[in-house]
Amino acid sequence: MKIDIHRHAINNDASIEVVRNLFHSQTGEIENHKLYSVGLHPWHVNEDTLQNDVNKVREIANHPQIIAIGEAGLDKKVDVPYEIQLIAFKHQIAIARQVNKPMIIHCVKAYNEVLVLNIEANLPRPWIIHWFNSSEEIALQLIEKGFYLSYGTMLFREESKAFKLFTKLPLERIFLETDDTGHGLDEIYQKAASILDIPEDLLESQIMRNFTECFKIEL
Repeated sequence: MKIDIHRHAINNDASIEVVRNLFHSQTGEIENHKLYSVGLHPWHVNEDTLQNDVNKVREIANHPQIIAIGEAGLDKKVDVPYEIQLIAFKHQIAIARQVNKPMIIHCVKAYNEVLVLNIEANLPRPWIIHWFNSSEEIALQLIEKGFYLSYGTMLFREESKAFKLFTKLPLERIFLETDDTGHGLDEIYQKAASILDIPEDLLESQIMRNFTECFKIEL
């Protein structure tokens, strides 16, 4: 079975397993037998509603079908004040600690800050950087600290950092995702296997093992 570690749209394909990301305002959309992450996205952080929005995440975080907190994180390219993003992120780190679940991280131009926060938090469960597209140096620093890196449509852009780095990463630390970008999961698995020059079923098996190790869930 193929695993889509991060998307927002509803999945109606029984042949794949999807971790659907719910924003803090979507906590009423959980369906039976589906897997979710839930978080306050840094784009959506609002100082006036921050505590209420964080509480929405906290109230649903222990639901058995919520397997990760996020996407949460830091983004230095949006207008939301960084200081308020940081407060929201720290609240969600605390929630992840409380419910003992991994985090799915949105990070733009803030990798050093995310790495420092991860080290300070010293959580027992790993963090996943979704849509990773940074340098080899940062990738290796993150992997050394137990992060997983998730890839998707950037693998189709040969000029991207993601494409150039992909073959240098340990297979034990990667996930694949669609993130509603227009490329289907089968297409992304095919592209990833082609870049790595390995059979697609080998890649599929490894990502399944990664999922089991990261989330402690047997599919």
